[in-house]
Amino acid sequence: MRWTTAALLRPVTFVLSIVAAVIVGNHTDSFWYGLLAWFITMAVGRVVGALVRSLPRRALYKAIWPVAATAFALLFAALGLQPWANFFVSFIAASLTKQALGSRIPGGQTWTRTVEWRRFDLNELLP
Repeated sequence: MRWTTAALLRPVTFVLSIVAAVIVGNHTDSFWYGLLAWFITMAVGRVVGALVRSLPRRALYKAIWPVAATAFALLFAALGLQPWANFFVSFIAASLTKQALGSRIPGGQTWTRTVEWRRFDLNELLP
């Protein structure tokens, strides 16, 4: 039942994300803020989907990005950054924040190295 509910929630989330993007874009007269609002509401939909499936750790991990993106967007807008630059900087800063904080959450994702680096000689590069 939980999986079915989560699957039925996806199109609803998609439509609500489009509505939120249009409202924000019209209110701010900026395509970039509307696009950022679409990404944020889609991410919030993923958080809600994880909560519906009773996965609180995954929901907490997935909640980092939309919260960080919203906070960075408001911060950079208050600093007077142009909307197009605000979109890119907020998106990248939120992604970096998710990667930095994700390893601190139990059940979060971490980056691991599977191959060790080795030193190579100049003779290997030249024919």
